[in-house]
Amino acid sequence: MTSRLDFSEITPLGAYAAKQCPVRTQLDVLRPSEPAPPTPFSAFQFEAGNTFETSMVEELATDVPGGWIFISASADRAEREKLTAAAMERYVPVIVGGRLPTDEAGRRVGEPDLLVWAGDGYIPVDIKHHSTIREEEDAWVRASSLSEPFPAAAVGYQGSLRKHRGDALQLAHYTAMLATLGSGSTLPTGGIVGREGVVVWYDLTAPMWRTPAKSDGRREKIRTTLEVYDFEFGFRRDIAATALHHRHDPQVELLVEPMRSAECALCPWREQCGPVLEHGTGDASLLPRVRYPAWRALRNLGIRSRQDVLSLDYDTAVLVADKVDLPSWLTAARDASPETTIEELRPRAKAQARTLRGHGYATAGEICSLDDTTAQLRGVWTPEAVIGAHAALGPEPVYRRPGVSSVVVPRADIEIDIDMENSFDGVYLWGVLVDDRANTGLVQPGYRPFLTWDALTDETERAVFDDFWAWLSGVLESCRDVGASVRTYVWHEPAENAQLRRVTKSDPERRLAVDDLIQSDVWVDLLQVFRKQLTTGGSAGLKAIAPLAGFTWDVEDPGGPMSMVYHGLAVGDDPQIADTYRKWLVDYNRGDVMATAAIRRWMANTSFPALDLGQESAA
Repeated sequence: MTSRLDFSEITPLGAYAAKQCPVRTQLDVLRPSEPAPPTPFSAFQFEAGNTFETSMVEELATDVPGGWIFISASADRAEREKLTAAAMERYVPVIVGGRLPTDEAGRRVGEPDLLVWAGDGYIPVDIKHHSTIREEEDAWVRASSLSEPFPAAAVGYQGSLRKHRGDALQLAHYTAMLATLGSGSTLPTGGIVGREGVVVWYDLTAPMWRTPAKSDGRREKIRTTLEVYDFEFGFRRDIAATALHHRHDPQVELLVEPMRSAECALCPWREQCGPVLEHGTGDASLLPRVRYPAWRALRNLGIRSRQDVLSLDYDTAVLVADKVDLPSWLTAARDASPETTIEELRPRAKAQARTLRGHGYATAGEICSLDDTTAQLRGVWTPEAVIGAHAALGPEPVYRRPGVSSVVVPRADIEIDIDMENSFDGVYLWGVLVDDRANTGLVQPGYRPFLTWDALTDETERAVFDDFWAWLSGVLESCRDVGASVRTYVWHEPAENAQLRRVTKSDPERRLAVDDLIQSDVWVDLLQVFRKQLTTGGSAGLKAIAPLAGFTWDVEDPGGPMSMVYHGLAVGDDPQIADTYRKWLVDYNRGDVMATAAIRRWMANTSFPALDLGQESAA
C-alpha cells in the first residue's frame, strides 16, 4: 500500500500493529487517557507464552547444526540491535532473541523470536503458545524439527496448516524489515513454532486470506500474506500519521472510529471505546454477525446505530442473503408495468427468478415493494442484523426468531449436562450433572467431577478422560439395555468436541466411539438449539443467557479466562491458596452444567414472544 501521507515523524510500529485493531493504533498515538492495565487473563497469557517460549528455546539449544547465539532480553534495545546486526554479518545459523535494526524509512521495529539462515539470507521464526497443525488424515504440512529449524530440513507432517492470520502478518513484518536491510532470503517463507514443537512453514506468497475486494464488502478476493500485510501495515501507518497531525491540529479528521471486535475485552483502550460504542442505542457493531465488512457497508449507507438498522427491511434482507441481485431487479421493475412477470422482466436470470418466486415475488409490482437501501447491502449477514436490532431494542429480553411458532427442546428420560475445564496444557476436569427425569434408578442424580490437580501430561490428562469416558459409556449402555432415552448436553460443542477428539487421537477405537457419540442425536449442542429458535440481539454466550433463565453462579467473576488464571494458582506450591482455587474451579464447573440445565428447562417451559419486525414477514 503506497501512502500519500508523511509518516516520517511517527514512532516506528512493531510486528503486532498490522494484526491489531486499527483504532488501537490511533489511540496509541492520541493517548486520550491512561491505558487500562492488563487484565488478569492477559497477564496470565503473557506469562504462559514466555514460559512456553523458554521451553522451546531450551529444546532448540540442544543441537543446532552450525551453532546459535542467544541475545538476552535484559540488554537495552540499541545493544540488542547491534548484537543482532553483528550476528547476521557473521551468518550465525540461528539467532535467538534478536532485535532487527530499526527500519527508519518504513517506520518499523521488530523482534523475531528466531532468525534462521537459509543459505542466501535470513528467515523469521516466531514461537506461539497455540496449535499450528490441524488434524487431517489426507493432508500434509511442511515442518522442521527444532534440532534443524531450517526450511531446507522440512519434511511432511500429517495434518494441514492451522492458518493463523496474525502469525502470518507478523512473519511478513519481519520479512519486510529483512528485505529493507538486505539480509532477507529470497525464499518467501516464515516459520511458526507452536504447541506441536516443530517449525511449521508459511508460504507468504501463497493466496490464502479471503479479503474484501471493495470497501462495501460486496466482492471478495483471495490474497497472499504479503499483499494483506502491505495493505494492513500501510493503513495503520497512515492512521498513526493522521493521529499525530490531529494532535497538532484538531481540525484534521481522524481515519478510523471505534467498532466492537474480539480484541475489545483485553485492549488497553477498552475503557475509552466502550462508552462510545454503548452510547445512545448502541453502535451497529454490537449486533450479532456485524463484523468489519458489514459494519463498513452499513456506514457507507449512513447506518451507524442499532436504531438505524431498524430502518432496514427484513424481507428484502432475506433476498439479499439469498444472493439475489436486487438493484438490477429494482431497476428493471421500475421500467416495466406492475403486472410484468419476473420471468419476462429479466429472462436470463432464471435461477434468481426461481428464488424470487420461492419467496413469493412474481411480478414487477411486487419487486417494487422491496427496500432500496437494504437491497444495496448484498450480505449474507443482513437478515441477522435486522433481527438483532429489533430484538436488542425491543421491550422483551428474548424473542422467537422469524418462522419459529413454538420452541422445541430435545429431552430424554436421563439428561446429562457436560462441561470441561482446560488450561493451556490440556483438560484437567470433566464435569457432569445428571437428571434422572423418569426415575429410572440407573444412575445417581447430581453433579460429579472427574479431575486431577497433578501436572498435566499426556498420561494424567488421559487418566482423567478415561475415568470420565468409562462412566459416561456405562450410563449410555445401561440406558440402551433397558430402553431408556438419554441425551447429553453441552453449550457450544466445538470446544468439547475438539478436546474429545484430541485426547483420543492416538486410540482409534476410542476415537471412533467419540465420533459416533458426537454425531448422534444423543449429543446436543444446546447453544445451537437456542440460536436456531431464539434471539436476544446480543451475546448468546452461556454467561449472557443463563441469567435470563434465572440462574446465577455461586462464584465471583465466573468465566473461562479467569478459570485458566485460577488453575495456575490451584496447582501452585502454596496448599492454602491451591485449596481455595481448587474449590472455586469445581464450583465454577458445577455452575456451568447447572446453567445449561436451567436454560433447557426455561426454554421448554416458557412461552416466548414473537419478534415484531414492523411488517408482515415473508420468511
